[in-house]
Amino acid sequence: MEWFKSLLTRKLAETLDDLKDESDYIQMRLPVKKISREFDSNLRKMAHHSVLDAKIREANLDDIESFMKLHEQAWKSTNMRYKPFSKELLTDLINDQHIIFLIAKVNNFDSGFAIMYFTGENKDIGIITALGIVPEMQGKGLGTVIVIEIWDYFKKNGAKELRCRVDQDNKNAYRFIKSLGFELIN
Repeated sequence: MEWFKSLLTRKLAETLDDLKDESDYIQMRLPVKKISREFDSNLRKMAHHSVLDAKIREANLDDIESFMKLHEQAWKSTNMRYKPFSKELLTDLINDQHIIFLIAKVNNFDSGFAIMYFTGENKDIGIITALGIVPEMQGKGLGTVIVIEIWDYFKKNGAKELRCRVDQDNKNAYRFIKSLGFELIN
């Protein structure tokens, strides 16, 4: 089964990255121990006041069409080259117990998403492989709400460090991730 997870993880990485090479990304990390109670509390207060009715759920097969639309809207609002997911790949990825898809709903509309998984020898590194917000919700706190959900999930499941890669041309994403305490990996 581990080989299957490895195959799906590689397919996810290929789908997201086949048009990029590693030098197009900024590698970032956040040790969980650096998420202080005060910072976490302040972030939660800020998120609560910005998007009051955001509901986050783990995606299932019924969410494939919605995810495809969210992914397209979020990526086409950036200057990054867009590569859509196929329904077949999304079905495989959503069915993979090692990959977590989150979808955020605001005012009855799916408005943001995240894709994440664990890696590392002890499965103690949480990887945020994708985070996207529809253009009309960007800058309104929804990304923060989703990241809080990601933190909670990874912390609850024993992550010692969170990691992500940010496209070097996506300055808004870089500033956002940095504001959450993530630091560059040398």
